[in-house]
Amino acid sequence: MHRTVMRVALGLALAIVFTGCQSHEAKVANLQQQYDKINQQFAKDCSAEMLNLPQKLSPKCDQESKELKQASDRLQAERARE
Repeated sequence: MHRTVMRVALGLALAIVFTGCQSHEAKVANLQQQYDKINQQFAKDCSAEMLNLPQKLSPKCDQESKELKQASDRLQAERARE
């Protein structure tokens, strides 16, 4: 029993270390993937609404627009850390 607990604890510790020690390039790549996914969803759901003048987004598209902006901000901040 003690051995199993130690193995689980070691496994968790290693997982935390490896996820915490992600390289800058890996963080940028991960954030870029997140941004691309959100951007694709926004384009799929809201591209027609973006063509309306004046632009009036539905609550769903407004939320997706905010998420897209946040993802863009995180990506740009990580790129600036180079």
